[in-house]
Amino acid sequence: MTKRPEPYSATVMAVLAVAFCAWALLTLPLQGALVLVVASVLAWSGWMTFSYARPVKSRKVIAVYLCAVGFQLVHMAEEYTGGFPHEIVELFDSPRDWPMNEFLLVFVFGFGSLYFFAGAGALYRIRVSNFFLWWYALGAGLLNGIAHFVFPVIKGGYFPGLYTAGGHLVMSGLLIYFLVQENRHLKAAEQQPPSAASLSAGPERSTR
Repeated sequence: MTKRPEPYSATVMAVLAVAFCAWALLTLPLQGALVLVVASVLAWSGWMTFSYARPVKSRKVIAVYLCAVGFQLVHMAEEYTGGFPHEIVELFDSPRDWPMNEFLLVFVFGFGSLYFFAGAGALYRIRVSNFFLWWYALGAGLLNGIAHFVFPVIKGGYFPGLYTAGGHLVMSGLLIYFLVQENRHLKAAEQQPPSAASLSAGPERSTR
């Protein structure tokens, strides 16, 4: 029988996610803020459904996540050179400005640091770290990638981040697949009777 995990990590991350969404809605252009709100909801839901009770164990999953984070930095380099914050303000005629230094500090340096800290924590199966695996998979990867194909349609031309948006969809798709598979493997291992596990391990030791 699987032991029920402690609820504190889920509560802490829910509070932090709500606080982040409130900040985004109050300070950023509304359309960009809404993407972040939906990303937060999707990330928390995916985390709770697949990785909260059973934190990721496979290094393959963590390696894919770290490669995805590396690609995220490449994507944000395209956004930076194209003036993404200014362009999104112009696209939606937002009354709110989005300074480039704020974009860099929060979404490049701030989240970039969190992504790598989360990767280190995931190696030790820390629950909170697993939230950020889902944040990329469903938010910064999948949802963000889709949004970057919608923005050029609205504008009627190139929009910063378009060229690397396809990579987001590929990396997020791979990460989602591996995260779901990891949950299935861990769940199956929990349900395997100890006696069967010991019997299956016995012949392997004898043949070495």
